[in-house]
Parts: sequence; structure tokens; C-alpha cells
Amino acid sequence: MCKLVCPVDAIELGPIPEIAQNLLDDSNPKLFIDHDKCCYCMLCAVVCPTDAFHENIEPEGQIDMDEFPTIEKFYEIDFDKCVEDKNNEICQICLNVRKRNHIQEYYRISKECPADCFSIATPIEGEVIIKKNMLYKCDPQGCKACVNICPVESFYIPESAEEVIKYGKIACNEKECFYCGACENSCPDDLIVVKRKNIQIQDPIKSGAYPWIKGWVRNIKEILRKALIEGKEQIEIPSIEEHIEKIIKSKKEDIPQLSPEEKQKLNELNEKVQSLLKSSKIRYWIKDKKVENILKELRKEITN
Repeated sequence: MCKLVCPVDAIELGPIPEIAQNLLDDSNPKLFIDHDKCCYCMLCAVVCPTDAFHENIEPEGQIDMDEFPTIEKFYEIDFDKCVEDKNNEICQICLNVRKRNHIQEYYRISKECPADCFSIATPIEGEVIIKKNMLYKCDPQGCKACVNICPVESFYIPESAEEVIKYGKIACNEKECFYCGACENSCPDDLIVVKRKNIQIQDPIKSGAYPWIKGWVRNIKEILRKALIEGKEQIEIPSIEEHIEKIIKSKKEDIPQLSPEEKQKLNELNEKVQSLLKSSKIRYWIKDKKVENILKELRKEITN
């Protein structure tokens, strides 16, 4: 999720499939941060469910996280049952990690809570889709990338004949899933799709006209981008979103229309580009990511 919301593209994922399959050791980082690009918007720290980012900003005191929106926590507690036994290891862990999102610890607490009052929850609504028509590529015994990487063990290999017939080689228990997308990133054969449909956002603890709110909301919406591209109804983010929409509507300008001559030129240009993209040479370049070759050929075609 951190890569999706980064507004300046400062985060790059490492070789996640290989790491999840235990083909690489811990010396291979799971993500890279380009500190020359980073603008300290703190989106990564806010959305990360595994507490992988920290706000160790130097000099200290320059960023106040209470001025940023947050997402809801990834857990629920029945305080009527909770005993908060400070002599119990699980209770101590629970008391220490409640303020930060740390899903691995939450999962352990949910399994070992002495009062059975702690459970995994998610501020994200979504679904996990396994491409059943492509499962012939899946090697769950030799790979196990999705099983290994899932922090709440929601992925599993069906064992009974009934489950194999129903699910195939691999399955996901969405009661535990919180739609982080680690499984999608880890699958070497691109067999998993995580669709996120909504996300619960809280206003900053400290109110104010912070200049980064608009960008924060826009980039948090990137988590929903697949649903938006597919034409699904856009989910409104309350409070902050309504305020932003009012500002946008007040500043909209009429979009100038193309003349018939400009439209004709545009159509001719489009036909050239479409014809170029159909050539086998260009398709091979796209496959091999030879961007410079493609651009050179495109310029040549346009100028002719």
C-alpha cells in the first residue's frame, strides 16, 4: 500500500516474489526509499499495517503526526472482557502496540489473548480474487509465496478433496484478510488480484487548514484506483473530501473545444500511432521495455 499512496514515487519494491519464496535472505531489502524524492508527507507511515516506517525526523519537532489524517486501526477490542493483566506477556504486547499499526503482533494477540477480547479488523473493504483459469501455473508446494508472506495466515493450501474441488490449488480466508496486497506483489505468476473498494479515514487529531490535506486525500484514493478504472462507483471520503470538492468546484474553468481542423489533425495522428503500435517490432520493444527505441520510432512516424 505504501507504494500506491506515495505522491512522488519515492518508494520502490524489492524482489518480493523471490523473498517470499525464501530464495533470498534478509540482506535483500523488501523496499527502497529514494530520500532525494521523499517529501515527508508521511502517507507511508500512516497507511502501513506492519509498522515498517517510523517518523524519526531530524531535526526533531518538524513534523507533528497529530496534524495528519489517519486510517482506522486494524483491530477491535471488547473492553467489557479485557482484563489488561500486566503480568501476562500477551497483555503487555497488546498495551504496547495499540497506538501503532502492527498487524503481525495483532494477529498473535488475537490468537493468544487470555480474555478472548481482541480480534483482527480492517479499515479497508475489498476482495481477493484468485485467477482460477490460470491456476495451472500455480505450484503451491514449490512456491508458497502467498502463504509465506501473508502476515495473518489468510492464504492456505486446500487439503480435503471437497476444498480442492471448490478452490483449486490455493485459497484465501478473507475473514482474516485486511487487503494489504502483499500476496498480489509476491505471486511470481500474477495469479492474485486484491481489489480495494473503500477505506475508513479519520480527520487529524489537531484541526487546521493544513496545505497537504488535498494531496493526502488524492493519494490515499490511489488504493482504490483499480475499482475506479473498472467503472465502479467512487467512494467518497467524508468530511475532508467534501471540503476539497467545494474548493475544486469553485475554481473549475470551461474546457476549450477543438476546431474541426484540429480534430482532423488529431484523428490523423491517432491513426498513425495506432498503426505503429500494431507492428510486431513495437510489440517486442514494449515487451523488452526498450523505451528509447519506441520513442525514436514514434517521433519518426509523427514527423513524416
